[in-house]
Amino acid sequence: MKGILSTLLVVAACGTDRDTTGGPDAAVEPDPLQIVSTAPAGSLDALHETVIAKRCSGQPGLCHNGQFEPNLSTPALTYAYVVNRPGIEKPTKLRVKPGDPASSLLIDKIRNRNVATQMPLGAEPLDEADMVAIEAWITAGALRAPGAAPAPVLNNPPKRPQLAIYSSTGTRLDGVGPVNVTVGSTIVLRHTVQDFETLDPMIPFAGITLDYGDGRAVVLDPANTDDPQTGQTVYDAAGPMGNGDKLNFQRSWTIPATLPLVTTDDLHTPSSMPASGAQLRLQAFYIDQIDLTNPAMPKFGMFAFEASTSTINIQ
Repeated sequence: MKGILSTLLVVAACGTDRDTTGGPDAAVEPDPLQIVSTAPAGSLDALHETVIAKRCSGQPGLCHNGQFEPNLSTPALTYAYVVNRPGIEKPTKLRVKPGDPASSLLIDKIRNRNVATQMPLGAEPLDEADMVAIEAWITAGALRAPGAAPAPVLNNPPKRPQLAIYSSTGTRLDGVGPVNVTVGSTIVLRHTVQDFETLDPMIPFAGITLDYGDGRAVVLDPANTDDPQTGQTVYDAAGPMGNGDKLNFQRSWTIPATLPLVTTDDLHTPSSMPASGAQLRLQAFYIDQIDLTNPAMPKFGMFAFEASTSTINIQ
């Protein structure tokens, strides 16, 4: 084992990473070609045929024919993209919450209920009968078809963290160009977390690394022989706002005169170099919560990672 960061990266590579590797499309089987409709009344397939395809996705040029998320181009994709999936405009709300149309963002959007834009965008609203039919489908459990298994409970992917670098007095240092700091100064390295199922204080692990750029990283936790290059960040409820989210995980770092370094291939043979003149890149990551009490939940956490666009220049 090469530590939690490398382990989590392996987990991410096995399909538990964020939604940049295909999203719901990757696990959906194609819908069969149907010459004559056999969709049972009250099923999503029937709603797709009579409402969704006609108004949202049934031909090129309609918004949700694959051009924009959610992809509603087939019943299977519609089901995968909307049931138990958080929205974009309101990421704390499910697009379709089975059994609860009043709490479903899809209904907010088609009824123009406290949203930025009504759907279908730039067109006549759905007929009242069509809205009522969608609400009835959700009330009945948002099943693929009457009598089908309930929609699976999902562990939705966490969002990429935003990163920031602050002085010890609270001044933000990163932005355009490198961050210039001196040996002996203290900086505060911050990032966000955002997961649909996990409240920020309940994130089980988050951390940072400072990479030198040649395969080496700064030793931030020498007592941790498995992960000396990983500096765990801690929750800070009073963290400043980033871009729409609080930078509420942080770790302070006082810049030493000599940087202890390890390579990712050999974590147990450190080297060192003068800090002055070094250029470092901040990276942050976290893993979302695993609900072991819920047998329907996947038994793994998902990993979110981001690297800063700013370098830290030590003078």
